[in-house]
Amino acid sequence: MHALAKVFIGIVLFLVPLVLYAYEYLYHVNPTFMGIQFNLLGSLWIVLQGIIPPMLMILGLFVVWLELDEWKIDRELKAEEKKQSKKKEKKK
Repeated sequence: MHALAKVFIGIVLFLVPLVLYAYEYLYHVNPTFMGIQFNLLGSLWIVLQGIIPPMLMILGLFVVWLELDEWKIDRELKAEEKKQSKKKEKKK
């Protein structure tokens, strides 16, 4: 599929819900589709309440992983510097 077509599809997928949320917020009317009324902002709030804690957990794990990796790299760097300083002392 052409990249421009994918961009167009992405824009449509972004704008349609955005317009529906704006319509509900501005006019205080729930959108209706085939006789079914949707409370989009209420549903969005429920989804956000459900997704924020797991996302924070994942973000926390990512930060821990980064810091542990940085700590490991620092230890390896110090060990390498020690080896090089010992080699220099032996050469003298």
